[in-house]
Amino acid sequence: MNPVLRIGVLGAARIAASFCQGVAPSTALHVTAVASRSAERAAAFAQANGVPRVRPDYDALLGDAEIDAVYIALSNDQHVPWALRALAAGKHVLCEKPMALSVDDVDRLRAAADAAGRVVMEAFPYRFQPQTLDLLTRVRGGQIGRLRQLSGMFGFTLRRDADIRLDPALGGGSLWDVGVYPLSLIRALAGGLPATVQASAAWGGTGVDRALAAVLVWDDGLMATLQCWFDAVPHRHLRIVGTESTLASGFFNHVGPGQDWVEVAEGYDSRREPVPQGNGFLLEAEAFAALARGEEPRPHWPTWAETRDTTRLAQALLRSATEGRPIAP
Repeated sequence: MNPVLRIGVLGAARIAASFCQGVAPSTALHVTAVASRSAERAAAFAQANGVPRVRPDYDALLGDAEIDAVYIALSNDQHVPWALRALAAGKHVLCEKPMALSVDDVDRLRAAADAAGRVVMEAFPYRFQPQTLDLLTRVRGGQIGRLRQLSGMFGFTLRRDADIRLDPALGGGSLWDVGVYPLSLIRALAGGLPATVQASAAWGGTGVDRALAAVLVWDDGLMATLQCWFDAVPHRHLRIVGTESTLASGFFNHVGPGQDWVEVAEGYDSRREPVPQGNGFLLEAEAFAALARGEEPRPHWPTWAETRDTTRLAQALLRSATEGRPIAP
């Protein structure tokens, strides 16, 4: 029998609670401990989410010999420092997106993971649920013909003026928070980097992008558009256009009732084809556990190249929006 992967959680944010609840049914892994900046907050988190142990701080959790891996749910600027410390402590790392805010840091993490002989995975739950895997299978298998256009959008209403997502020092901004979801999917579907990108942003008072729109162009004529917002009704949509047919769907972290379909259009006639439902946190974590056991990655799981390229594209889009000109990533 495969041993159960014992995971410690760094951080007590809302996303960490969703993670704990999502992976609770798993027999492949178990959340065994949590640490936060506040012992009281960690204790409340553990009680609310069924985590058996509380560690007094992050270093104590990393030093716990009964923990095999960590899930990092801290602010964006803290992902790389704590991932490196976790690897140095011999832990596998599942890190909330974005894994890093620069290509150089992605490369540092990969080198550290290779040196430690440990797995590092960027936490994009949507990448492991059946709807996304279905889209990737159709596109990479040539079912829609030659890929010609991609369009992805993700937005919601951010209601707290003091939210960490508005702090540039913490890696805030709509692109790093929600825009990287469609950006990572666009990169996965396209299979490589575009020749140029151009972006425009609506800047907030703190200096971060509260909304951003971009156009990406490949040498073969493939084009993609991306939009993300902090001031829109919650939505996440994707459209894929090929020479033979088009696809449309959400790209949800969890595919539930009413979301479990892919729209296929050939010319002007469309139909909805069903896909299985699934909890992305659970599927992502079990994929992570499989890699930690030494299993080979499954088809269409994310790669280091995709993580690196998505980070590179995000940097280029922000530079383009700041400088007001096209950028070659």
